[in-house]
Amino acid sequence: MASNARSRRWDKKPETDADTRFFDLREAGYTGPIDQDGYAVASGPAVDILRRLAGA
Repeated sequence: MASNARSRRWDKKPETDADTRFFDLREAGYTGPIDQDGYAVASGPAVDILRRLAGA
């Protein structure tokens, strides 16, 4: 992220690449799980848990 760009982090520190991916996904409307590297998670235990909770 460019040093003069506005940070979307709560602490206003410069965004990491993972931060940028996370915020971009959320701003695009993605509401699913996101891993620690900022990527959407399409399968695995986190998705299974969320599907069960959504059906409850």
